[in-house]
Amino acid sequence: MNIDAVTARVLDFIRTEFLWSDEGREIDADTPLLEWGIVDSLRIALLQAFILNEWDVSVPAVRIDAKNFKNAASIATMICELEQETVR
Repeated sequence: MNIDAVTARVLDFIRTEFLWSDEGREIDADTPLLEWGIVDSLRIALLQAFILNEWDVSVPAVRIDAKNFKNAASIATMICELEQETVR
């Protein structure tokens, strides 16, 4: 799994699903999603469903925290780590 490709796909999902009404807002891999209010508890649930559908990776409750959903890069890192744990 290529982390850059995962990050790009996560960013695309966030732009399409969460920022559709805010077309002028630019985000990148390091944008603080929680701080800026782009991601909240409901949207984390939507991200969980997206991650499961896109990569067949289930995010356990213990991994749902501010560190793992801080930005697109941290979400991608978590996805890659969970995918590696699944492969073992």
